Amino acid sequence: MPERTVSSRVAFTGRLLALRVDEVELESGKRTTREVVEHPGAVAILAWDGERLAAVRQWRQAAAAELLEIPAGTREAGESPLVTAQRELAEECGLTAARWEEGPAFYTAPGFSTELLTLFLATDLHAVDVAPPEDEALERSWLTLDDALTAIDDGRICDAKSLVGILWLSRLLSLEQH
Repeated sequence: MPERTVSSRVAFTGRLLALRVDEVELESGKRTTREVVEHPGAVAILAWDGERLAAVRQWRQAAAAELLEIPAGTREAGESPLVTAQRELAEECGLTAARWEEGPAFYTAPGFSTELLTLFLATDLHAVDVAPPEDEALERSWLTLDDALTAIDDGRICDAKSLVGILWLSRLLSLEQH
């Protein structure tokens, strides 16, 4: 089933990502093109205080909507996922964590993007005085796990990283109770 890349060209390079167009040959010998968004990778954080989950509300231009999400961010060049998670939690939520657990990593949209997102569980939280990024308008909030699951069910939480993260946290907490 593998496809063989015949040629590749970068059609666009931006501040955050690039668009690559690959000509590929299928196993059958047929040739076609694949458009691939090259992304440096990202993290998402489940900042859990034992009763509540930190969340942010922000405008998402691609969705043309204000979304309720778990904090997240894009990895900078040479930055480990953990360092990105620590930076983003401070910037977006004004929090730091004494304990970090790396969770699953997953491709957010493997049909067209290289973005690999790593989840982290952050616990033993403490407030930190860090200004939010100047290019983001965020509203910070807290949700109980039941509230977060209800927000998934009723569509208020509708982005993939938050869905996966909250369901992973729910599973972890359920396993702890058994």
